[in-house]
Amino acid sequence: MRKVLLTVMMVSSLLAFNACKKDGAQGPAGPAGPTGATGAAGAVGPAGAQGVPGAAGAAGSKILGLTVDPVAADGAVGDYAFNKTTKTLWGPKVAAGWAGTSTSLQGANGTNGTNGTNGTNGTQFLAGAGAPTTQGVTGDFYFDTTSGVFYGPKQADGTWLNTMPLGQAYAAKTYTITRGFENVAELTKVAGQDMIPSYENYNIFSSYTVTANDMIRINQYPVRTVADAGGAAGTGGWGENREMVFESATGSNIFNQVPANAAALGAGVFVVGAKFRYTKNTVNPLAEFTLTQDDIDRLTVNAGASYGYLTYAKALQNTVALGQTLVLATTKKIAVQNSTTNYYATYSARTTWDLNTLVPNFAKYKQDGKVFLKYKYHNAGTVTPGDAGNTAVVHAGINAGWVDLSYYANSYVTPTTAGSGLFTNQNPFGTVNPTTIAGPAVNFPGTGTYFANAVTTFAPNQVATPVVGPVATPTVYADGKFLQNWTITSGTNAPAVATYVGPAMLVADAAMAAGYNTVALANVNPFGPAPAGGASFNTRANYTNYYSFASGTLSATDPAGVAIVPVGETIPVSGNKGGVSAATVGAHKLVTLQVFVIPGDVIKSLKAKGVDTDNPNAISANIKL
Repeated sequence: MRKVLLTVMMVSSLLAFNACKKDGAQGPAGPAGPTGATGAAGAVGPAGAQGVPGAAGAAGSKILGLTVDPVAADGAVGDYAFNKTTKTLWGPKVAAGWAGTSTSLQGANGTNGTNGTNGTNGTQFLAGAGAPTTQGVTGDFYFDTTSGVFYGPKQADGTWLNTMPLGQAYAAKTYTITRGFENVAELTKVAGQDMIPSYENYNIFSSYTVTANDMIRINQYPVRTVADAGGAAGTGGWGENREMVFESATGSNIFNQVPANAAALGAGVFVVGAKFRYTKNTVNPLAEFTLTQDDIDRLTVNAGASYGYLTYAKALQNTVALGQTLVLATTKKIAVQNSTTNYYATYSARTTWDLNTLVPNFAKYKQDGKVFLKYKYHNAGTVTPGDAGNTAVVHAGINAGWVDLSYYANSYVTPTTAGSGLFTNQNPFGTVNPTTIAGPAVNFPGTGTYFANAVTTFAPNQVATPVVGPVATPTVYADGKFLQNWTITSGTNAPAVATYVGPAMLVADAAMAAGYNTVALANVNPFGPAPAGGASFNTRANYTNYYSFASGTLSATDPAGVAIVPVGETIPVSGNKGGVSAATVGAHKLVTLQVFVIPGDVIKSLKAKGVDTDNPNAISANIKL
């Protein structure tokens, strides 16, 4: 211990001595001290340069999907090929191609399995209209959709264990049907005729230049795009019909004054500012215009001769344009052709219903219950399919409201004529026998009598006449069945009408006048007396110079091309028109029926309560339909 202490003191003295030396040499390094604590991490250095890309790997092999065996051009060395048709695999391909054979990947066919045992038949739920007969097998069930009766299960002997009416299948109910014409068949069809004009010899070169004022009139008077009562498509227009009809007095709105010749212009009612219309403008018949001084000047040139050809002659259509000078024809031809749209036709038809099929379980209602009928006649409506205006109204007369069908629904009487099937005095709409079902006094539209017993106009120019049916379809009013046969005339039968064919004059008959002009023209006849207060219409000297038989500038032929002999300036033309197709007749409605049926148990219960069961209104007030 003493030695250690002395040693330490000596070392300390040496250290102190050396510390006091100046600029002495550095002593040897002392022993390493203990390891210090780890310092904080330094900042991340910059990224190094990208290395050189490695060499591309060798191409892998592929399996080619083919529908045939591979050929030399298919694939690369090492590839495989699969023929999807033969299910074979080829490969791998070598430098020399597809060497070797293919390997089939399709296994051998398996052995046929053995049939299992048949399962047992399950129970079926069958349905049909009417009671079951041979339907189903043992254990099945059946539902009659007509009567609402449920049957089943079926027994081994073919009988049905239970027969159960379901819910309200046999209860008080109301059924409704609408009936019109059925099985409409064409009997006859007679075409009407159309007059088709054509013009030749456009060799009158007028000095009449079409002005802007003329164009206003022309645009109100277009050429027909479809055939109408005035003529065929492509005819008409201001260039064809230009006779001017003036007001009888300013503001009267009665247009019945026509100047006899050019000299009449500028006097009387034919002065500047007078209102006029053009005749036979079927497209825009009420278009009105005002006479100008320019009109008078142009119509009176050449000593008035221009009035005739500028009023009555047909203008070449391509000269009827702004700035053009009218070129007019000197010859007119009329071809009478059978019409495809105007005709008169007759049809056979029938109206039918059967309450036995309309009302499920009808026989039972008749047997111990009650059956009442209410009906609505349909007014005469349009003759287009759908009959938008053909609305139904409740019939009037002595049986307005519900009618007891006791006689009709249960009638098994002898026919009035043996084999005819006709049961006249059971008609639910009326009868000649007041002790059965009394018919309404006046109700069916257009007849003054009841349905199916008189001629009825069911739409304009459409008339149905009841007839006794043939043996194959006899008229029947019995046992809830109804079959009424009809003969129908459709349209107007007017085979020969004297029709004026001259220039564009006021029309020769009242019906055409009313259609093309005004009612005030109904008494106008170009060859007859003058209308009240007007100039005579048969004194116009100019019109016969244009398209008249007398001057030789007019001719007419019938549908066979044979020349027609005129009577004066008229030719006979069939006026058949107004006929409609069988489909349109079949779309028309005649009557809507409401059938009120009450089962026997309800009737019995109501009678016990004192309800008058012959009164349908009393019945309906006590039960819920």
